[in-house]
Parts: sequence; C-alpha cells; structure tokens
Amino acid sequence: MGSNRAAHETETSSPSNDRDTHQSVDVTRRRFIATSAAGVAGLGALGSAGSAAAASGEHTLVIEGFDSQTSYSFTVGNNLEKSTAEGATIDDNDEIIDQSAHGQVWEGKDAYTFDGPLYSFDFDRSGEINVTLDGEPARVGNRPDHTLVIEGFGPVTSYSFSTSGRAKHSDAYGATVNKAEKINDYGVTGAVQNGKDAFTYDGELLSFDFDRDGEVRVTIDGKAAHVGQRPDRTITVVAKGRYAEYRVGFEGTIREVIDAESGQDGINEDKFEGLPDEDGDQTFDGAVSGTGYDRFTIDGDVTNTVHHNDNAPAIYSNYRQIL
Repeated sequence: MGSNRAAHETETSSPSNDRDTHQSVDVTRRRFIATSAAGVAGLGALGSAGSAAAASGEHTLVIEGFDSQTSYSFTVGNNLEKSTAEGATIDDNDEIIDQSAHGQVWEGKDAYTFDGPLYSFDFDRSGEINVTLDGEPARVGNRPDHTLVIEGFGPVTSYSFSTSGRAKHSDAYGATVNKAEKINDYGVTGAVQNGKDAFTYDGELLSFDFDRDGEVRVTIDGKAAHVGQRPDRTITVVAKGRYAEYRVGFEGTIREVIDAESGQDGINEDKFEGLPDEDGDQTFDGAVSGTGYDRFTIDGDVTNTVHHNDNAPAIYSNYRQIL
C-alpha cells in the first residue's frame, strides 16, 4: 500500500484515454490552432515509442498565447533553454527542470531551444495557443501528453502502473527499454535497478505500485509524481461481448470509480457496496456487457474475484490479468 512504501521524490508539485483517443479529446476539451497539416520539421516520424531521432542541430519551439492564460508542459531530448526567438519574452514563472518545461502564456509568446525529439506536450485551462517547431506547426494534439520516468538506485525494484491512455516506451532522460517492461491496454509492469525506465502517455497517471523495498524516483514531465499519494492499483473489468456480473474483493480502500457502465439496454446497474463480504474484505459489485468496461482504483491487494454466471469478464489489476 502507498503508505508503507519508500519513494525518493523531490518536493515539487505534480501536474495532474478515456475511451476516446487523445486527438478527439483535443477537439472537445482543449483548443489549439492547426495552421497546417505539414509534418514536423527536423523531427521525422514520432514512431511507436514516441522517441524518434531528430536531425542534428538546435530546434526552436514557440508557444503563442491569446485571450486567456494557458498552462503548458513538455519534455524534450537535451539542452533545453529559454529563448527570445520570434519576439518571445523570458518569464521567471516559466520553469525548466532538466529536459522538461512548465509555463504559462497569455497574449504573447514563450520560446525554447533544444536538441533531440519533442517527446510530449500538454496544455490546459481551455486556452487557445499556437505552437510551432522550427517555424512549422508542432501538431501538439498528435503527441503524447506526458513523460513518466522511473529511476532506480540499487536493488531491483519491480513496479506497475496504469494510465488513462495507453503508455508507450520512451528513451527520454536517457532511459533504456528492456524485456522486463510490458505494456497492454490496461497498464504497465517492469523493473528498474541502477538506471531509468521512461514512458509517454495521454491523460492521467491513475495508479502506481512498487515493491521489494526498493528506492525509486518517479517524475512526470520532470516534477515529482508523488506516487506514494496515488492509488496502488487500477482495476479494469472488461466485457467479452455478453452481459456479465462480477464481484471484486480487496483488502484496503477504494479510491475512485473512474468508469462505470450505467447499463446497456437498461439492465446494467453498477454499485459499490462498501460492505464486507463473507471473507471480511471490501467488495465492488458490477456488471459489464458488449464492449463496455468498468474501472476503479484501490489501495491494497485484490483478494478474490467472483462472476455470477458463465460469462466471466476479464479483470486486470494494473497490467496483470487476474481473471
């Protein structure tokens, strides 16, 4: 459980796919100016790992704001610095942390220079911004939101986590990709020793768990992820086409119901009983059908799963399938 684990984290604040892709989220939740469908100059294809090699040389990223203040964060390859390119101003409130930046823009421009890829870019507050890379549209709506880095300091430490959008391997911050890291639609599992693992993802970090009494530092876009304050596990219950009732028993506490089917054809009622079952554990009861799924976060371990008919759903705890 989170309260019993040791995590090495700096004392800085942490920034905060759904079933839709990130691109669709951009249309409904956030606004940015798409000035062209041209590719990103000097970066090449993003690739499945979000870490495509860039042409050698310096890149310039310009973020232009308009009527409302808009916060942003991003992570790049190396040598990140503030710039006055294209009339941008240098603001002390815009913060660079290693290979990541966090800032705000409003009726003006912020600019940065860097080497290597633009791994991720996120912005919020429903603001309107125009982002260019080397004078061409940066197409930030097609890039991952965040970069998660897990750094180990000695003993092999296994970990698992879940994000609201599928994670991808990355070599940001000098991380390496190894066979111990596995990814599916529901989470990630891996292990780190003396080195770094990195991932890009859309949305939010829903849960994070690690063990073996190891020491890890976990950051999101360069800032401490405060994983000890996050739920341990995300439980995802996936329908296999037909209506299926289920119960998940666990020791610990439920933190949040993220997605719960309200019913298909009026027959599905999900509920958190909040009462001990016959083994003294807490339970979450629900039902899924068709292509639906339920998702909730907990602290502690899953102790049992029950399905009430022959149509068992698939149940995942972060990455691991438990039913």
